Amino acid sequence: MSIKSGGTLVVGAGPTGLTVATELIRRDRPVRIIDREERPHPHSRAIVLWPRGLEALRRCGAAEEIVERALPLKAGNYYTGGRRVARLEFSGGLAGTRYQDPLSLPQRDTEEVLRRNFEQLGGKIEYGVSMRSLRQEAEKVHVGLGTTSGTADEEFSWVVGCDGAHSGTREQLGVEFEGQAYQETFALSDGECETPLAHNEAHYFMSPHGVLVVVGLPGGLYRVFVSLRPGTDQSDLNGLVQEAAQQRCPVPLRLVGEQQSGSFQVNRRVAKRFHEGRVMLAGDAAHVHSPAGGQGMNTGIEDAQSLGWRLASADPGTAGVAGVRAWAAERRHVAQQVVADTDRQTQMWMLKGWRRRARDGALGIAARTGLLNRVLPPRLAQLALAYPSSGTGVGMLKPGVRLPDEKLGDKWLHDILNGNALVLGFAVDRRETGNLPVVRAAAGALAQQWAAQLGSEADVAIVHSGAPDMPGDLLDETGQVHRRFGITGPALVVVRPDAVVAHAERLTDDIGR
Repeated sequence: MSIKSGGTLVVGAGPTGLTVATELIRRDRPVRIIDREERPHPHSRAIVLWPRGLEALRRCGAAEEIVERALPLKAGNYYTGGRRVARLEFSGGLAGTRYQDPLSLPQRDTEEVLRRNFEQLGGKIEYGVSMRSLRQEAEKVHVGLGTTSGTADEEFSWVVGCDGAHSGTREQLGVEFEGQAYQETFALSDGECETPLAHNEAHYFMSPHGVLVVVGLPGGLYRVFVSLRPGTDQSDLNGLVQEAAQQRCPVPLRLVGEQQSGSFQVNRRVAKRFHEGRVMLAGDAAHVHSPAGGQGMNTGIEDAQSLGWRLASADPGTAGVAGVRAWAAERRHVAQQVVADTDRQTQMWMLKGWRRRARDGALGIAARTGLLNRVLPPRLAQLALAYPSSGTGVGMLKPGVRLPDEKLGDKWLHDILNGNALVLGFAVDRRETGNLPVVRAAAGALAQQWAAQLGSEADVAIVHSGAPDMPGDLLDETGQVHRRFGITGPALVVVRPDAVVAHAERLTDDIGR
């Protein structure tokens, strides 16, 4: 879809930009996406997709093919001094999601799926187009777009900068990128390897010489990732990676045949502001961090999905900026947490002396007691991340938390999130079996109220123990999901289009009036 004025301009056609554009076009909102490169980038720095990122992609219609193409990772292994000190089980340890494993898939493949999905919805990506200038007014943004043939000045209601760590959008806004670089440089090689290391697991080797990470890729390939000392000659990256593997890995690991290799400096930075008026920053344009834990692409996709529905429902005038401001506060809060978490993991990799011995001991204890498996996978999957909120909620469903995706009969709870807001009525109550009509009526009234507040249509679904008598009803015959959520009586829960709880409270006589 190409437009000359109005709508949203998305700058950058990576996973973040494509997710924003898809969210808009599938809601019939005018959107234009540009990228300064002449063609899709052939290299992949990111490879891991975690469940919350996959849930966002499912809502965009892209998750099914990604799951089919990716390699599920079943575990993570931590080694030091030539021995394994801890094993982190991924598979089956995550509650409240249909995606039980993180997936390994090169970023270029994820982008390919997102591009095709966007184009099938009628979208078009304009390569070789850059943003040369940016000027805002109260209700529009003037943008100078440049190509090899010249520059054109155009107007948009919104601009979203998804143009990476060296964002021109951020530079145009004059927004500081607060943080610093790590001393180490990192190098990686993707290709065939000869090794006894399990292909469907991640392996972290922490040594006095630096870190070595080995992760399986689809098609029997591997990614080998190493830290390099400052000032290392990088003229032969494959040789450096092979040398580090021999030095840091206690089992054979030999790079075979053609390898895709590269090196990069890692930073930990967060933009001081995620929006300035009608211009937003998302993905690497807003936050960058260590690759530890594979969080970057996931956080950017979640930025985008959360922003897309807001822009689709936003008032094109000045009132719409309030929703953007709320988004910016939420996502910057998440980015700060992710940057802090990945920094702790990176610093843990690099410990030496007594600190290294203390780390190894702590990892061993955490693994043997089960603490590592209980705490770390949900945190890496970002399932436990919540936005700041003052609401009290009902049971575990409080404003700002993600709605868990639970199986109800032959459906999953998130299946009824179709791009709109949702009011869930919980009607299982063994003390009172006749409350279903009351819950249904109250949910309908609340849906009208919150549709206006969120700027989105609001669907209604009732979870109860009887036979479904309405198309949106969900069966919780034994009350298991009610108990898992901590709901002991009739309740209403408002869920945003991005699966985040906006409001939750117990049913009283005046709810919905």
